Amino acid sequence: MSIECRHERGRLTVIFSGDIDEFACRTLRGELDGEIGRQAREEVVFDLGNVSFVDSTGLGLILGRYKKISASGGVLRLKNVPPQVDKVLRMSGVYSVVEKVK
Repeated sequence: MSIECRHERGRLTVIFSGDIDEFACRTLRGELDGEIGRQAREEVVFDLGNVSFVDSTGLGLILGRYKKISASGGVLRLKNVPPQVDKVLRMSGVYSVVEKVK
């Protein structure tokens, strides 16, 4: 699992590659929180186009970042969600709190 961060005019885009599982989340939490905390962000976009798998720990990672971002007045959006990941996110109810965009 790796991430690439792009900062553009109040938006942070995080491009994920690989599986978002328990192993990956051990390091991702700190990396993401550091990037999100550097500056107040109006919008954070998680680009999941290169993610092949998300487990319950990955769902927790997404929802935890949602709480941090929304607590500071920002919004989290999910982009380029592959069908196999979309199914997990839909079934778990993530889309009831985190917006999916194209």
